[in-house]
Amino acid sequence: MSELNDKKLMKILLISIAVLIAGGLGALGIGLADGADAAHPASLGGVTRWPAVDTTIAATPRPGSAGWTIAAPAHLPSNPKQAALVRRGMFLTVAGDCMPCHSVAGEPEFAGGRAVGTPFGTVFSTNITPSRRDGIGTWTDRQFYDAVHDGIDPGRSLVVFPKYEYPVMPYTAYSKLSYSDVMAIKAYLDSLAPVRIENRPDTMFFPTDLRAGMLAWRMLFFHPHPMRYHKGWDQNVRHGAYLVQALEHCDACHTPRNIAMATIHARYLAGGHITDQSWYAPNITDSRADGLGAWSDKAILTYLHDDGDMKQGAPFGKMKTVVDDSLSRMPRRDVQDIVDYLRTVRPLRSHIPPAVGSGSIVAGKTLYNDECARCHLKSGAGVPGNIPNLALNQAVWNGPPDDAIAMMLNGFEPWHKNQTAMPMFGATLSDSQIAAIANYIRTAWGNRGTADATANIVAALRPVATMEVDLNTGSTTASMTDDGKTRVFNDIAGRVWVNGNRTDCRMTADFSSEYGINPVLLGGACADQGNAFIGRATINGKVTPVSLHVNQVIRSNRVIGLDLTGSLGGGHVLDEHIALTTANY
Repeated sequence: MSELNDKKLMKILLISIAVLIAGGLGALGIGLADGADAAHPASLGGVTRWPAVDTTIAATPRPGSAGWTIAAPAHLPSNPKQAALVRRGMFLTVAGDCMPCHSVAGEPEFAGGRAVGTPFGTVFSTNITPSRRDGIGTWTDRQFYDAVHDGIDPGRSLVVFPKYEYPVMPYTAYSKLSYSDVMAIKAYLDSLAPVRIENRPDTMFFPTDLRAGMLAWRMLFFHPHPMRYHKGWDQNVRHGAYLVQALEHCDACHTPRNIAMATIHARYLAGGHITDQSWYAPNITDSRADGLGAWSDKAILTYLHDDGDMKQGAPFGKMKTVVDDSLSRMPRRDVQDIVDYLRTVRPLRSHIPPAVGSGSIVAGKTLYNDECARCHLKSGAGVPGNIPNLALNQAVWNGPPDDAIAMMLNGFEPWHKNQTAMPMFGATLSDSQIAAIANYIRTAWGNRGTADATANIVAALRPVATMEVDLNTGSTTASMTDDGKTRVFNDIAGRVWVNGNRTDCRMTADFSSEYGINPVLLGGACADQGNAFIGRATINGKVTPVSLHVNQVIRSNRVIGLDLTGSLGGGHVLDEHIALTTANY
């Protein structure tokens, strides 16, 4: 515990020093350059090669897959050249995976509000619809370019400093985007319907809440430059590099970070923990030992574009969102270019600190047969198209045990839509039991992992693991009061996601007492450190902004449920209880 506190203290001290340096530099009149705007068409040219005919992408998820429905332009310019620019921008926005970060369930796309946890507090994504009041409707081309490419928002911090963005916005990768691609993204966003939803305020701790303090961080860690291509790369590899390094910003997750939350370039794509979450993004260098070196090109392509298979397994965690909402909707040849580029990445071994002690494999086998084999089978083979295999699945045995533990703690959405979800075992199994199962599945059936999961690791991951619970009459009770009359809902559907830090929760719910004839719809996300829920309710076809109070039900220092209460507008009052510790089956 003291080591953890020391690390946090070092982070705070580093940021404090950054603020002091920033103030000193400001007093001396020293600042950063305004970026490469003056040279953007030539020096920042990308190699995207999508003619207008190829930029039409699937607006809805692939059959059987989850994901968002991509917002279509509310108006398409009559000028064919401008219309083609909008379509290109739509493609680039999907390739950049912008919508999942700038949207929350139940609210209009790109209206912001998604919480992103950091060691220094929570940042909420912004409204990027063309609303003149709440979005980017008044932004000039230059202001938009500065925000996306250089990480500088319109406005000022402490009067004299630019309004620097926190690097949770991947401008460190987007700085490699060409000017024309950034402008195409703006053309698409400008074509959408404006949404008047206010931005949720960030809740960063002092002194990190001062944007001016980011100046020193930028001087130390942000060195923007155009794409750099090796002379021997053909056009396919160059295109793949542009996708990986710039648009898809893969290193934001797959490259480890230092104590200042900057990526460590010497460990490029060698695997890293996703900030403030329980997920570990694995090594995707060309290492044969623990990267993609032993995978065939076809296997990588299937994983990235087709949602995986029964050999290498299926994407999960944050990677599933990337596949469902971005990679699977791109032409296969573009994803093949990504594969071609990844083959050129210098092989690196994953750096995983050795665990202190290890758990029991024998106990894990017994627990696995009792709790897991009914779905994954005793052979670990899974069920084709429904339940991924555990046997010979590199995602299970490679790297640290964190991902396997996270899946068991709080479950996960189905591999394919409307199929079997991974149940949450965190409420029914102890830390040592979950560690024992992890050690068994990482070493059984020929898996080449190590029995390095411990009860202490599980205990450390519990507070940051994401709970995913289906809303139904087994997990949820809800009623609505109107003019003194109370209506109890008996047909409930939806899903709630709750991050362990409670600042990031999302929900989409369908309540009906008349079996879908007159449903009440509710969707939105957490705010106010998880004590409020902000979203939109639809009653009798009328949409109303809502802000509900959230009360966390705690037992034995664990959150086991959420109570949501408050007005839905028009005299309607909701009283909802979600049990987060539902039975596994």
